[in-house]
Amino acid sequence: MLFTVFLAYIMYLGWIIFFYQPVVEKEPKEENVIFIQKVKPIYVELTTPYGILPVENCDSVNPYVYTKVVSLKSLPVRERKKRFISLMLPSILIKNFQLDQERKIILKIKEKLENNQEILSVEDKFLSGMFEKYKVENINDLLKRLNTSPVSIILAQAAIESGWGTSRFFVEANNVFGVWTFNKNSPHIIKAKHSNAYLKKYDNILQAVDDYYYSINVGWAYENFRLVRLQTDDPLLLTNHLEKYSILRKQYVQRLKSIIVSNNLQKYDNCRINPDFVYTAVLR
Repeated sequence: MLFTVFLAYIMYLGWIIFFYQPVVEKEPKEENVIFIQKVKPIYVELTTPYGILPVENCDSVNPYVYTKVVSLKSLPVRERKKRFISLMLPSILIKNFQLDQERKIILKIKEKLENNQEILSVEDKFLSGMFEKYKVENINDLLKRLNTSPVSIILAQAAIESGWGTSRFFVEANNVFGVWTFNKNSPHIIKAKHSNAYLKKYDNILQAVDDYYYSINVGWAYENFRLVRLQTDDPLLLTNHLEKYSILRKQYVQRLKSIIVSNNLQKYDNCRINPDFVYTAVLR
């Protein structure tokens, strides 16, 4: 009898041990997603130069993207320049914000690889896509290209190439930077007068800024510019390496510097997008 009770007790303990195994917490796995901040643009179609919404606070610029522009030629020079800057600045800041966010992701991936950490499949996919887009084969070369330029330089180039918002290509094609193409079969072109060449046509100003940036960040002519850009953000130094943007070469560089200084464009280099229009997106 005593043995039977003892055996039952042993079996009871065994069941307790079986059902009440201690819970071993596992290391939480990093979710296979990338969080990236983006800007939600506000699209605006112009019918008059006075429809350009003024930039009142450089620290909090609303992300207006103009889809149809009009000539600013009728405006007095001072007013024309002010309106042109207000038209261009939001799109430049939106693009700079995007490039900064993408660069942060690449830097995080680079740090993981240098520390022999496994990267997520979504990170590998993102990295491969960037390699293909920017035509590189390693992260260091990608980081030379995936970068921003001072706002003042972009404003000055836009001012020169569009005549402060008065050129035919600006008005008819949203082409702010005088970007040419010889692909006459493209539906997004406008023919130059007295030439067989064509200029690209864009749906909005942000598209024009995006294409300009891609040319600067990938084109062979701007390799020195990109290398110096890693060392300094001084627009007056960087412009020295944009001579190949125009057939005027050194004269073009001097003109850029003159526009930056005489119009005090450097004050826009620290402008920021209104954070109320920034949201977090998920890449999978």
